Amino acid sequence: MRFDTESTLCAIATGAEGAFRGAVRVTGPESVAIVARACSPSLSPFGCISRATRLQQKIELPGLGPIDVDIFVWPDGRSYTGQASVELHCLGNTIILQSIQSHLIKNGAVLAQPGEFTLRAFLAGRLDLTQCEAVLGVIHATNDRSLKVALSQLAGGLSEPLSQLRTSLVNLLADIEAGLDFVEEDISFISQSQIISRIDDAIIVVHELLHQMESRAAQSVQLRVAIVGPPNAGKSSLINAMAKRPISIVSPEPGTTRDYVRLRLNLGDVVIDVLDTAGLENVEGTTPRALAQQLAQKQIENADLVLYCLSVDDSESLEWQLNPSQAPMWLVRTKCDLESTGRKLTRNYERAFSVSTMHSTSVERISNDLREWAAAKQENANQVVPITAARCQASLSNAVQALLHAKDATENQRGDEVIASEIRLSLEEIGLVAGTVYTDDILDALFSRFCIGK
Repeated sequence: MRFDTESTLCAIATGAEGAFRGAVRVTGPESVAIVARACSPSLSPFGCISRATRLQQKIELPGLGPIDVDIFVWPDGRSYTGQASVELHCLGNTIILQSIQSHLIKNGAVLAQPGEFTLRAFLAGRLDLTQCEAVLGVIHATNDRSLKVALSQLAGGLSEPLSQLRTSLVNLLADIEAGLDFVEEDISFISQSQIISRIDDAIIVVHELLHQMESRAAQSVQLRVAIVGPPNAGKSSLINAMAKRPISIVSPEPGTTRDYVRLRLNLGDVVIDVLDTAGLENVEGTTPRALAQQLAQKQIENADLVLYCLSVDDSESLEWQLNPSQAPMWLVRTKCDLESTGRKLTRNYERAFSVSTMHSTSVERISNDLREWAAAKQENANQVVPITAARCQASLSNAVQALLHAKDATENQRGDEVIASEIRLSLEEIGLVAGTVYTDDILDALFSRFCIGK
């Protein structure tokens, strides 16, 4: 990725497929002059433009003749890139758009590299790094939720708390360092308790941001639902009914499922991973069935929701075999076409269902409740564009460690110099997240993922 900001770039800014309207974007010091040369000379009143303007013009294209274009001119730094910019809007035919692009290049423009328009917006201070990543999130959004997340971050949903956090720590650092100038006079600008309180406040904010990065919703990892229960409890039949196809082996022989079976279940606007696990048994050792139990318990621990299946004809209490889980647990009484034993259960469940996989309506009720649960879970989740989450987790973790060291240095009176140095380290890490501190490698890794024209 080049970091030249003096050339004048151009590229098709709309999709590769044909459309009713399309646009070619130009930005750089010579934008207005290049577009003026490309248009019909008698219809180019560009020289007198001093503010954002829309013009209707014709551009003479070799082999195509004059083409009507709407030209939007930003002659100063109030454009997306912070430079003089022009957009030419016309019919979205790909041949016309490519011809306009070639014509502009012949008149002095340079074809933009992927992400170069947004890179210039970043270098000009129009966007911070998290907003640039949000632009990429908007481009690659595949559903309403991912688009909503990206637009929220683009509007400053992540920038604002980062900016407030950084300002708070800068002010704290200033108060501490002010006291260093008067150390011989024994003048203090901030007390030990105030330093600790402000560090604690900063740690809380960083932990909240880190939670955003680590949440499954932030990382585009689907919510996970584990189907568990004793052998022959109808777990495999349930997941097959939810999938509406046979994906898991159904057998009266206990222990048929040794590994878990995964179903990516699309429920309209939400997608969840449903896992069919091995039947819960009291098996020890290193046999395949014992290893299957360990794997099942791991899936339970990592699940966002547990569906506990228990057949209505099961007369033995097996609930004790299910280790405690932090995830909510729903009871699914399976095989309801059989006679119930009437056994009372000892565990409380958030919801309870009675199903028979021979009747699709009972399974549809579970799917509907799963859709509502997943939608609510995702709506309430702290949400961040995935690329931002992947980049920022390490920096935020380092920032927390630096703040904890600063707090420890304050409590043990190791000196304001040590406290200040740790706060500076935390500011550097937060700067990497916000983009106030960055390296060429970080920018190259981000903007190389963009498409040309963005």
